[in-house]
Amino acid sequence: MKNYKLVCFVLVVLSLTIYSCRPKPIKLDVEPAPEKLVVYSHLIPDKVMIITLTKSFSALNGFDESTLESLLVSGATIKVKFDGQVFDFIEINPGIYASYNEAYEYNQEYELEIVSGEHTVTSKTIMLPQIDFTSCLPQVDKFATDTNVYVNLAFDDEANKSNWYLINFYNKNAQTNSLDGVNFFQNGTNNLMKTILVSDKEFSGSYIKKVELENASPTDSIAVTLSNINEKYFDYLKIRSTSGGSILNQLNIEPISYPSNIVNGYGFFNAYFPDIRFYDLGQF
Repeated sequence: MKNYKLVCFVLVVLSLTIYSCRPKPIKLDVEPAPEKLVVYSHLIPDKVMIITLTKSFSALNGFDESTLESLLVSGATIKVKFDGQVFDFIEINPGIYASYNEAYEYNQEYELEIVSGEHTVTSKTIMLPQIDFTSCLPQVDKFATDTNVYVNLAFDDEANKSNWYLINFYNKNAQTNSLDGVNFFQNGTNNLMKTILVSDKEFSGSYIKKVELENASPTDSIAVTLSNINEKYFDYLKIRSTSGGSILNQLNIEPISYPSNIVNGYGFFNAYFPDIRFYDLGQF
């Protein structure tokens, strides 16, 4: 009995000691990062440039789909300058701006200027030559209990220079709008299934790969895109890939620690034309 009381006494003393040694909680008052404009740009066939404009938010405030509309920036003035010409943009949806122009040229510098209220952001980028697939063909293997979907693709590296490539695989989503403004499908919107980032340091001459699309259905409509991108954007996407591929996921993280070519803002101004291939997997 004495041993039992001794053990209880020791446990009580230890508990009180641990509790008294625990530091008191410190109230933190962290100042949120200043709100800035966030820019995403795309070029799509037929010479259309799309710019999506949102605003940054503090990671301390959290974010969900219900607050998405509050991040879209409407009423901005957007211009892209090239070789003495000025391309004006029109707002086609809240926060989504488009410019239709036939004057784009490869290996030329483009200068972006966006004015929204008290915010002004600028950026410059070089339009890189389009690189096309030399081969791109789906493969659907059907078994009694399962179906596997692949895409066999190949392209030739642009010689005598360092290059970085972005390959995206999309299927059609039933939603009726798209935040990034680029919609490859007439009905429904893009759902990004997979992204491959590859440097020409990883291969020689021709890139050849069989890619499995784990989440694809044999009845899906898909789009496969190949883009010739610059090194800084390649590094940006490498970091971003840890957050998932969707625009919604990208908006749900604090952007200040990521590479950017936007002066006084976040995001990236790009001018590259992807090679795009469309397929109905039900035909394979």
